[in-house]
Amino acid sequence: MMKKVLLLALVATMIAACQQNPASSLPDKPQKINYPVEEQETVSNDFTLVKACVGVTQSEAETLLIKHGYSLGADNKYLKSENGIIKEVQVYAQGNVSMIARSNKYQVGKPVFAQWIQEMQQSTAYKNMVRSHYQLRVGWDGNGRHNFSQPDELLASLDTLSVSLDNMSAGFDGNDKFANQYSIILHPQLGGVYLQIFNQRAGQPSDDFTESDLLETDLHKHILISKVDYLTFRYKGFYALNVNNKQTEGKEIPFIAEYVSPADFGSIELFYGAKNNLLIDGTIIWNGCGRLAFPEQFRAGLPANAGVAYPGAEHIAMIGDDGQYLPLSNEREIKYIWESVSRQKEFQHYYTNSTKKVAVYLYTPSVGLMNPADAYYLVFVEQ
Repeated sequence: MMKKVLLLALVATMIAACQQNPASSLPDKPQKINYPVEEQETVSNDFTLVKACVGVTQSEAETLLIKHGYSLGADNKYLKSENGIIKEVQVYAQGNVSMIARSNKYQVGKPVFAQWIQEMQQSTAYKNMVRSHYQLRVGWDGNGRHNFSQPDELLASLDTLSVSLDNMSAGFDGNDKFANQYSIILHPQLGGVYLQIFNQRAGQPSDDFTESDLLETDLHKHILISKVDYLTFRYKGFYALNVNNKQTEGKEIPFIAEYVSPADFGSIELFYGAKNNLLIDGTIIWNGCGRLAFPEQFRAGLPANAGVAYPGAEHIAMIGDDGQYLPLSNEREIKYIWESVSRQKEFQHYYTNSTKKVAVYLYTPSVGLMNPADAYYLVFVEQ
């Protein structure tokens, strides 16, 4: 009987160990990492035409435009007259294309603006959107500025305006999970309606890694730092490290921050508990681009079969430049970050064995005219 009890206790211990240490389920060989691929939809309107010209060669874009009734005019602009409006398309670079419908009359520009917003809303791009902002400004002071969360709200508000307005503007801007950035603006004072789609990463490899590289030793350190792209919320790897004098008490990671505001050149350093425990060290440049000096490299990790359910704001939060946890201001952003990191085996392991709130720091190496393509989130979890 005693042997049976001991055997049952041993089995229970082994099961518990496996639950706490997923390293036992790491694959024997690296696993291929499959990234989502953007599919180009059929060109059926102005929005999808401009979108199809992004990321292709100049000659391919020209062929598309000519096929849809545009002809080359002065200054490399492609022109087409439609319903009494001249539309101009310009391909600035492989990843930057714009269309302008020329008119300084609100009643002429409004239907075009509404058409482009609705075309965007019906596109695949809209389904892939991770950020969107809709705004209406009436009058020259800030009191006439209104923000909306949905395109229909903006269009409904436009319908209430007088056609005699000459001091208004309306616009949408956002980006999708493939790093495409979108802007649609109605601005009679500037002479028309503007549609621009650009992708600063067009023509560049979009994937950092091709196969997993998580090791059992990676799961036995104190701190996991995960990298998540700002534009796309795509997982960009991990770095694991040990710290001195690890603190077991408290519900928050004990950050110490040294932040230098970038009048021209600035920096951010985050430490754990004391300044001999460096976590990150990066430069920040005004109207330029800094870089992360530490960690120097991130590794692929191992994608899991499924993510972990979002635990709520009590378990994950942003931290500021001072290293202090911040009140929740954008839960949608936090949820996207969580969705990305929680699908990784390494994050799941650290989070399962953690008693402290996960911390997210937005590293913006370029400020002033902040370039979103340079920024990324650093996610800290302590076990």
